[in-house]
Amino acid sequence: MRAGFNLEHCCSLQRLARTLAVICEGNGRHLVLWAVFLLIHSCCLAAASVSADQPLTSKIEGSCFGPIRFQVTVGQVLTADEQRSLASAVQIRLDEINRKMSTYTPDSDITRFNRESSTEWFPVDLETARVVELAQRISEKSEGAFDVTVGPLVAAWKFGAANPDGEEDHQIPSAAEIKQLLDRVGYAKLEVRLDPPALRKQVANLELDLSAVAKGYAVDEVANVVAGLGYESYFVEVGEEVRAAGRHPAGRTWVCGIEKPLELEREIELKVPLENLAIATSGDYRQFRMVEDRRYSHTIDPRTGYPTDGQVALASIATSECSVADAWATAAMVLGVEKMLELSEQHRLGLHMVTRDAQGQLTSRQNARYPKPIVEPQVAGPNWVVMVGATVLVFGLALAGMSVGVMFKRKPISGSCGGLANMPNQDNRSPCELCSNPSQECRELGRGAKAAREAREAAEAAEHRH
Repeated sequence: MRAGFNLEHCCSLQRLARTLAVICEGNGRHLVLWAVFLLIHSCCLAAASVSADQPLTSKIEGSCFGPIRFQVTVGQVLTADEQRSLASAVQIRLDEINRKMSTYTPDSDITRFNRESSTEWFPVDLETARVVELAQRISEKSEGAFDVTVGPLVAAWKFGAANPDGEEDHQIPSAAEIKQLLDRVGYAKLEVRLDPPALRKQVANLELDLSAVAKGYAVDEVANVVAGLGYESYFVEVGEEVRAAGRHPAGRTWVCGIEKPLELEREIELKVPLENLAIATSGDYRQFRMVEDRRYSHTIDPRTGYPTDGQVALASIATSECSVADAWATAAMVLGVEKMLELSEQHRLGLHMVTRDAQGQLTSRQNARYPKPIVEPQVAGPNWVVMVGATVLVFGLALAGMSVGVMFKRKPISGSCGGLANMPNQDNRSPCELCSNPSQECRELGRGAKAAREAREAAEAAEHRH
């Protein structure tokens, strides 16, 4: 547990309360002490349920599309053979997508299409054609803010594959260079068909880059693999794109963390519940360039050829398909808050955006379709403070109950007094002398206490005479 009772501490208090309740049973105080015991017992049961470290899920992870990490969590405990089978099926599917759509693989559909200068139909795999068709639909809906032909402009601004090591480069393309590049950029210059599957350029030097949609598509396909193997509860992540189905076996929803767009540190701003939903997030706080004190984002507006102005720091989209969310998250970075809020309602998308003002202050906005973030209660106070307080409470109630029994019920104090015989009151008399029916142990203890008192009194009298 993060705070509150440690399980061992809590069960120690449980044993203490049970002991006190048994000691005082039959003396008119047991109802109070048994209530304390039951309260602490309930706390221990809760602590045990939280602290039990029994696994409820199984996880596999690996890499795809080069350095991108993926992770799959299923809502049940798998055997070693089941984990190997799941990991193998997921990796095979991811490798298939990479072989068809990667710009880094020399014989992929996209790489071969980019090398081709013909404006005739170019045959590709049906899966590749379907992903391009999806990208084209979102390009139209986003009014050109999303565009899979933007690659040459990204390279001109020294982002992506054009600058894999992120080296400093203070050169930016001129207005003339951008104008020239815009002649070979634009989703309207690309055609796609599904039967037979093929792509066609309207300009010979058109190029495609599906990276802004392929990760989300990979999430959807991995989810299909996991569901096809019979798992109904799972959480899939590829890069920062996620999709979840069912509920976590602990009885809650799966949870996705959305980062705060900070450049020098990592901090989770939102914990978003996911149930049969996907989320994709884009931001400019990791990839940007500073040239002459001006910030240039890696997100390029394909309509103008220039990077976005940096006002949108982060955009997160929630919808049923991660491929759709992935493409729209990129479009949102270009469109800005007001336009994206309008389009998100039109196309039924959950939207969370963070903007940055000139002073670097961040402001968040969400629409009603975005999952309501989880607000966790703040639990304060170190373990020892809680433990000591509970211990004092138990002892206080025990002593109060014993006193009530002696004074009002005229009942004896049974069992061990815990040293009360050696604690004289203002009259220099032991509390044990109040007992009307002491046990043999108490009689012996009382005689010892009386002898000790008489010895003290004799010593004090002798000292006084001198």
